[in-house]
Amino acid sequence: LEWRRDRLSANSVEELCKSVVLENTKLDASSEAGRVRCVLVIVQYVAKLHKEKLIKVVQGMESAKGLPPLGKKQYNMRLLEGTACQEMTGCGHNAVTPLGQDLPMVLSDEITKLASGQFWLGGGHVDLKLRLNVDESVKIFGFTVADVTS
Repeated sequence: LEWRRDRLSANSVEELCKSVVLENTKLDASSEAGRVRCVLVIVQYVAKLHKEKLIKVVQGMESAKGLPPLGKKQYNMRLLEGTACQEMTGCGHNAVTPLGQDLPMVLSDEITKLASGQFWLGGGHVDLKLRLNVDESVKIFGFTVADVTS
């Protein structure tokens, strides 16, 4: 991470983030319309995604759409990898970006606490990284900012 920080001229390794897509494998074709099947989550490389916290955020997204809440056992958030992720996002491994995605998106609240007010993430190609302003990106992308790390 230090090499990447230096290569990008980032202020700290805490600014380096990744976009991951998680799928609720408990949903099937007969599931109620409006349920969150897949969600793009942006977290820092130095943080660990906490799936139970993410489930609460997804439940909140569904409730905001007027859907009745489902129990915790109705959620199994699994990383969408390889071909499935590329088909959904158009981006390969280490290149997933929020740009052009038609998915609900969650930004870790820890990213909003960065002193620099900026963060780095994939730009759609493995060799392309983007530096974004936190406040502007929340407004433009409509991220749900939430505590999703442990």
